[in-house]
Amino acid sequence: MMRKYLIWFLVGPLIVVMGLLGWNYMRDRSLAQKARADTQQVSGPQPYLPPEVETPTDPETLKRLALAEAIERFRSAKSFRASINQPLPEGALQGQLEYVRPLRLHAQLTYQDTQKWDLIIIGETVYVRTGEDSWEMSDVAFAKDFGRQFFASMLLSEGTLASFGVADDAPIATQDDRAKRCTLYKTQYINQDEKTFDIQFCVNANKDIVYIKNQTDQGVIESEYRDFNAMFLIERPRLPLLQPRQPEVQEQAATGTESP
Repeated sequence: MMRKYLIWFLVGPLIVVMGLLGWNYMRDRSLAQKARADTQQVSGPQPYLPPEVETPTDPETLKRLALAEAIERFRSAKSFRASINQPLPEGALQGQLEYVRPLRLHAQLTYQDTQKWDLIIIGETVYVRTGEDSWEMSDVAFAKDFGRQFFASMLLSEGTLASFGVADDAPIATQDDRAKRCTLYKTQYINQDEKTFDIQFCVNANKDIVYIKNQTDQGVIESEYRDFNAMFLIERPRLPLLQPRQPEVQEQAATGTESP
């Protein structure tokens, strides 16, 4: 009988110990599961966060970036109108230009305030009209070269300062131009003969280049730009009716006779 009671004395504490062990086990298991859940939540798919870009604060860098952005916009323009004033050895050349991307250009040029002519260049085809004369197709090498160089500058040149010959280390100064309502960026460029000249870009509030002034061996070239990306057309001009070229055909047409 005494052995029976002793067994109960032993069972009671054993149950308590087993209960404590079970409670600790369940607590530890719960904490481990919670830790795994937190870990999976952290290591699971996360929303994309773009890398932080360090914003430049150096004044020279900011000026260069602003001018580079304006040049890129200028090179990628779908259309614009421009006025030019360019010195030549025997007088000044003034002109009004219209450009439609990619290969259409209309130029109204005045030389020495007396000679006036129109040019329409569409691809490799050149149309010329002098004064009040009729339009005609032309093979003038100067006009074709002008068109090629102009189109290449707009389509093949990168939208960078280097496309204007401005070196990466060229200093840039800025000045407000209240008359033109833009900011002047003054720097220097290197021409094809490795000569250095001054050049100015005037950039308005829309980041468009509205004025370029650059020195050359022959003087200062000034160009003003407007109507960026405006909608207008440059069409092929209407040519006069072709006249008979053979003398015998002209004679027959005049006399009303037919050839035998």
